Amino acid sequence: MRKVSFWHLKALGYCNRQMRRWCKAHGVSWRELRTEGIEVDRLLALDNGAMAHRAVAFAEASGWSPVPVPATEDNRGCV
Repeated sequence: MRKVSFWHLKALGYCNRQMRRWCKAHGVSWRELRTEGIEVDRLLALDNGAMAHRAVAFAEASGWSPVPVPATEDNRGCV
């Protein structure tokens, strides 16, 4: 299952305050986002904007890892 994990969003520099607002505006559980991430299809259905596409691209580049991965040439933003 392809998911964007919370660490993907944090590694991209998205702050908790804005992510909480986004969750509230889109009916997404903040706790669930933090603990389980969000499925790609659901994320893109809720928000087809640049933030969502950037998060999906980054998650894909990290191999959909649910935990942070070391930085490499291919995924410089990973932590």
